[in-house]
Parts: sequence; structure tokens; C-alpha cells
Amino acid sequence: MLIYLQMLDTPEERAKFETLYYAYRRTMLHIAMQILKDHQLAEDAVQEAFLRLVKNFSKVGQINCPRTRMFTVIIVRNISLTMLAKREEENILESPEAMIPIEYDLEEDVLDRIAYEEVLSAIQKLPVIYRDILYLQCVEEYKLTEISKLLGIEAETVKKRAQRGRKKLLDQLTKEHEDENA
Repeated sequence: MLIYLQMLDTPEERAKFETLYYAYRRTMLHIAMQILKDHQLAEDAVQEAFLRLVKNFSKVGQINCPRTRMFTVIIVRNISLTMLAKREEENILESPEAMIPIEYDLEEDVLDRIAYEEVLSAIQKLPVIYRDILYLQCVEEYKLTEISKLLGIEAETVKKRAQRGRKKLLDQLTKEHEDENA
């Protein structure tokens, strides 16, 4: 942790980061372990997450709030998923039977990726009240009950916001599509 503290300018920032570190380290390690199933890799993911947090420390508001918790969870989860994908890719490339399946359709794969990026971009344009919930639900694949706990709001509120957010997302994607075809 000392190396992170040295990257911060003021004693106030250092104290705030130390509080953040001890408040979320275990949670972040737990999430990384669930994904990576390897303690050393999970530790590496958490260290990388804290490095990113230090670099973006100006974006961290209050330490003990749902938004900061979600921010730390999303960072460590994305890092862990990236590490897992790289590890699986390395395993596939090392295996002699590694090859693209015959039924693989490059065009369909590209279209799927474009559609995913389009939806992700549209989610990012939504108001925060819907964006966070839809991001966690659609991209990170959290269940509504998990989102409720993560954000510290009632499950029914999460459900309603997800419904309204999906409607806004659909309206937004429809409008963008109509604008492109006009």
C-alpha cells in the first residue's frame, strides 16, 4: 500500500486512500477470486485495481457510499475478466487442437460485436439513475438483488429503475436508428 500512498500528493488524499483500501480490499479480493479461481491472480487483479484507483483518485467521492463501492467492484471485476480472458486465450493458443470451428461465421460475430458496442454506448448516454443499474445488469450480469445490495437501495426500486431504463434505452436506440436511416 505504501507505493500507492507515494503516488498521492497530499496527506488528506493519502488518508482517504488508506480508508478506501481497508474498506474495499476484502470485497475486491472476493470478487476477483470468484472470477479467477486463483488466489495469486486475484491478488494481482486487486493490486491492478488499486493502481487504477490511485490514477483516477480525483473521481472518488465519499469512501463509504454505494457509488464508490460500485466503482471499486466494477474496476476489479473488469480487470479480473480481462485477466481470465487472456489466460483462456493463452491456453487455447497453446493447445494443438486449437482452431476456429468450421461453423464459425465471421460476419455474424462482427455484427454481434457492433450491436453490443452500440448498446453499451447507448447505456452510457442514459441518466445516471438508469445507467448504473443497466450497466451492472446487462454488461456485468448482476442479478437485481445483487445490484440492490451493491447500491444500497431497495430491490423494488432497482427493478423499477431497470424497467424504466430499458424503456429509455429502447427509445434511444430506436431514435438513433431512425436518425441514421433518415
